[in-house]
Amino acid sequence: MNVTSIENTTNGKTAPTATATAPDTTAPATTAKKPKTVTVPELIIDGGSSRTKYYLEKITGSYQSVCRKFTKSQELPTGYLGVFKIGDNGYAVGDSALSLSGGDLEEGYANDNKIKLLNVWIVGALCTHPSFLFKRIKKAGKGNGVIKIDLKIALLSLSSHRKKEIEKAFSNLKFEFDERFFEINVTSYNLYPEGYGAACAAKKHIKENGGKDIKFHVLDLGGGTLTHTPYSNQNGVPRASNQNSVSGAGVVSITEFFAKEASKGDTGGNIYHFSRIKDALESSTVDNESLEYSAEIVLGDSTHDLGDRLKSGLESWSREIIGVRELLRDIRQILRKNERVYLTGGGFKIAAIQAFIKGYLDSELVTVLDNPDTVNITGLD
Repeated sequence: MNVTSIENTTNGKTAPTATATAPDTTAPATTAKKPKTVTVPELIIDGGSSRTKYYLEKITGSYQSVCRKFTKSQELPTGYLGVFKIGDNGYAVGDSALSLSGGDLEEGYANDNKIKLLNVWIVGALCTHPSFLFKRIKKAGKGNGVIKIDLKIALLSLSSHRKKEIEKAFSNLKFEFDERFFEINVTSYNLYPEGYGAACAAKKHIKENGGKDIKFHVLDLGGGTLTHTPYSNQNGVPRASNQNSVSGAGVVSITEFFAKEASKGDTGGNIYHFSRIKDALESSTVDNESLEYSAEIVLGDSTHDLGDRLKSGLESWSREIIGVRELLRDIRQILRKNERVYLTGGGFKIAAIQAFIKGYLDSELVTVLDNPDTVNITGLD
């Protein structure tokens, strides 16, 4: 308010000063509200031949790279993770694909399915995430409207530069899940070479330890392949070159060699099912002092330790697959040039495999990255 003082001089006498208040026409100052920053979520997806791994909203997940396709006439259960519809066709991925019957089963490594079914693998990741779609269903409330979602995508391990086919997959991200319709708008996407997230983690490890390596290497053992990638450690970001992959030399192959060794000799009439052999491999251990391998398998009321058979299987795998044999020899030669090698991939989460490879390479320059089964995707965050 504006205040004005008025002095009354009537009759030559000065009257008490009166104070009049005039209306204030000045608009009150207002603080401008900052516009809300909208963060577009990013789906990082590693499309491996054996498993499809993803990282979204700080949650890591994976499912076996298999899908089952159903026709329009076949009904699908609702509320299941990994079960959805694209157009008239129903799909189930991972465990849901293996547990349901009917339809046509497709595997990630077969018939160029990494690219042909890319839209299915992406939608499968969204539909197996424990909360991403459910949060948006809750926010949208009741109704039949399409829930539209903006999404950034980072793709790894596609082993492909067929951008037109990849972009075509992005144009078909309309699907139905849990009786609600969704439409994904891909605002941007990036393609990264296999193991790139691990390379970012390796670069960080070198920096934290005061290293000045201008070159390092990533050895990635996945479900289906063994891959060696050299990286330049200059100019701020890792740059890959001369990637060497041995297809069919991943953990599945190691399991097969283990199964073959386990069935040799007198097994006492026991039949070792492949799934049990796989479980024994994944839970295997190696004693740090005696270096003895242990791989226990439960048969009826008894437990058999197949540790010696597992070690023989690993030796056969590294010797009989020519690509593996030559690649590991190349890595040993690289280590003699004092270049670091980082181990990553789900295979190196298994204690026996990790111990075998580290023992074979026999160098302090070999490092297993933390969380080797997921660092390929979390390393990009």
